[in-house]
Amino acid sequence: MTDLDDLDHAIIAALEEDGRRAFREIARSLNVSEGTVRARYRRLEETGVLKIAAFADPGVLRAGRLALLFLKVAPAHHESVVAALCRHPEVSYVSTLLGKADVFAQVLVADDNELWTFLQQKVRPLEGVEETEAVPEVAVHKLWFNGRIPLPTPTTSTATGTTTTTATTAD
Repeated sequence: MTDLDDLDHAIIAALEEDGRRAFREIARSLNVSEGTVRARYRRLEETGVLKIAAFADPGVLRAGRLALLFLKVAPAHHESVVAALCRHPEVSYVSTLLGKADVFAQVLVADDNELWTFLQQKVRPLEGVEETEAVPEVAVHKLWFNGRIPLPTPTTSTATGTTTTTATTAD
């Protein structure tokens, strides 16, 4: 689902500020009914556009070792490596990259010994994994994804009558 209107974007923006914000409060701020916000929220969630999550910073809790994994993967095995990583409870995030690494994963384990074991027993043996790099994450300073991407906006020149498209940020 990519056909989001201004109201969808406004609801998403309100929830990005506070994922626990009441629908009633969002509705009042947007001058719509609470039922409208609830229905839009349900649709955004059901289609996978919106997910509300909590993040407990392990560095603050001193509850383990966060590490960033960068994997070089043979193209024929990309999907199976991604699927295998996603199945592990130690893995909190997986994405495909364009660059020196093909796959990125964030993992949370108890300590460096468990990180070593995780890499040796669960990651490096995966068919198609050609190279691994693990970088311990010392502190999380910002965790924010606002979902606003540049959207093409057609504009018409009154002088020439021509229409051009420029990128603007959807708010």
